[in-house]
Amino acid sequence: KKLRHLGNDEVHIVWSEHSRDYRRGIIPTEFGDVLIIIYPMKNHMYSIQIMKKPEVQFFGPLFDGAIVDGKILPIVVRATAINASRALKSLIPLYQNFYEERARYLETIIQHHLEPTTFEDFAAQVFCPAPSQYLPTEAGSCLETQQAENPAAQV
Repeated sequence: KKLRHLGNDEVHIVWSEHSRDYRRGIIPTEFGDVLIIIYPMKNHMYSIQIMKKPEVQFFGPLFDGAIVDGKILPIVVRATAINASRALKSLIPLYQNFYEERARYLETIIQHHLEPTTFEDFAAQVFCPAPSQYLPTEAGSCLETQQAENPAAQV
């Protein structure tokens, strides 16, 4: 068999050097909600055909009937495939976009690791992170070093 399809990919990218339009049934699968078909033309240009199921919303940057230069073809085909996948995933009930999920993870990190402090206390901990009782006595503490450098600060 000349054609073989493995997996359940929702977005198919097809290279066709045939003069007629690509037929959806050539690769028998119940998946393949979006097909991005690339037809080579003369002068390193490529014609793009996009087939999608009616419920799939618009995605880009490529669109049906676009003519693309070969230099940017890989970049725009990849971006279109990613956006097509995102458009398909948005049809799933309770689906969260990647940025919503990332925001949720960041909020969880903040809730678990937030320490109530003022900016001044935070800055002091950055510049003098070790408490004075853990430092070797010959090195002195940050407070002792600061007082030695500024005798007016001594009380």
